[in-house]
This record gives sequence, C-alpha cells and structure tokens, in this order.
Amino acid sequence: MTTSAPQQHLVEAQKLTADALVDLYELSLKHEPVVFRFRDGPTVQWQGKVYEGMACTMSGDMRSSEGEEARPVLRVMNPFGIFNQAALNSDLDLAIVTRKRLLRRHLEENVNIFEQRKWYVGRVRELISGQVISLELRSMTEGANFQIPVRMFIPPDFPFVTL
Repeated sequence: MTTSAPQQHLVEAQKLTADALVDLYELSLKHEPVVFRFRDGPTVQWQGKVYEGMACTMSGDMRSSEGEEARPVLRVMNPFGIFNQAALNSDLDLAIVTRKRLLRRHLEENVNIFEQRKWYVGRVRELISGQVISLELRSMTEGANFQIPVRMFIPPDFPFVTL
C-alpha cells in the first residue's frame, strides 16, 4: 500500500511507546516535611527531582460546563506499606497532591514546560497494606467560607495599585 504521508509520521505511528502526555505526581504531607514523588512508569529524573516509578492512576478528573469540578480519585500502589504510617497518623488528611503534566519529549530533554493542577486529600477511601491506597481529592477552592473574588484589582488594568 502506498501513502503520501511523510516517512517520519509512519515511523511515529508504529512506535510502541506513545509520544503523548506524562503525569508526574507530588504528594506533600500537611504536618510533616515529607514529599512523595512518583509517576506511572519507570523512575525518571526531571528538573533535579527523582520521580519513583509506581503504578498509579487518576480517575474522575473532569469539569462541568458550569465550572463545577468532580472529586477525582488517585489510586497508588502501596509497596511495603510506605503510605500506611502516614495514613494511620492522619498525615494524609489535607495533604497536597500536585500533578505536573508534560510532553514525553519535554521530560526526556529536561525542559521546564508543564501544566500543573493541585488538589488536597479529602479522605483516604481505601488502604490495603502492601497493595494499594486510594485518595479522594478535592479542589483547592472547595471548602467552608472559601470565596473567589469577582474581579482582581491589579495592574495593568489598575496602574495605581501596587502589590
């Protein structure tokens, strides 16, 4: 079969590894100076930080047309029960989960271009020692008495305001 597609496109289409988006996760405990860095796939180093390879997946990350956000669930492998002590001490409550989404090419070339989203841990849904932990995440703006300003009065629209 002949095609008029460029040869580079044909080579890319037959690769076994996708040249798509890579998610890097950081889990920062609220009351302890501990940060877990991990990703789904092999261990990598990016921007001077090592992201351990662990099986993980996030489901339910979506927004409605009215701006309402669902509560995604982050499921992470729990080898040797590394999250057990933090979960039992309630250190995972209100912990900050940061997802950095970047292109595989930017990861390999160590380019600092990414999209970042943050959530806090609402609750631990499931903890199976040595197997898996499931965290229900909530938006950083979700909570009692949290208000988003209608308009921000900052430069350049308001040049007389200083920060």
